[in-house]
Amino acid sequence: MEAGNDPWSEVLLAVRGFYARKDVAHDLSHALRVGAWVKKLAREEGVKSTTAELAALVHDIGRPGAAEPSHAGSGAALAESLLRKCGYSDGVVAEVKAAVAAHSREAGLEPRTEAAILLYDADKLDFVGPVGLARLFAYGSFRGWPLEGENSCESFYRERIRGYYANLGTEAGKRHFAPLLAYMEDFWQKFHTQGLKEEDFGNHIF
Repeated sequence: MEAGNDPWSEVLLAVRGFYARKDVAHDLSHALRVGAWVKKLAREEGVKSTTAELAALVHDIGRPGAAEPSHAGSGAALAESLLRKCGYSDGVVAEVKAAVAAHSREAGLEPRTEAAILLYDADKLDFVGPVGLARLFAYGSFRGWPLEGENSCESFYRERIRGYYANLGTEAGKRHFAPLLAYMEDFWQKFHTQGLKEEDFGNHIF
């Protein structure tokens, strides 16, 4: 790292502005939780997490991805510029950029480096369990999705979130993911058990 005073603080200050304009499911709190997951996974895997933590802090600054085909691509480009301004070395910048670019599979990139794999798993762990449900409904509200049916919160869960497990790259990530996913599965089962349907209301006008 070739930095002057405290480059981490400079990055944190800079990303606050980026995240203030995002939906609440992808705000600074999300980035910080992903960073915490990165540290936890790295500790359990016995690897270093410094670069992956930095990648976690900047990974969603590219939303909604207007400048690139994907928000991950936009975020990687923005992260490169930001980290260079904060004085990080070429090596750190390249590692973070690669991790951010591969944290979402929408651009077709695979997380291959240690930092990229940690970031990918940590990001997906923040979309399961109680926090995952809260983020799902917050994101669904932002996108204007109904709770169930086509293009809904439930369909996003069944078509996207359920499939994250198969692509996790760490054993620690899989270990934590499974019970959190089970929590969400139980929620949706109970949701349908309660299930008042539209036809139950008949033609009454309230």
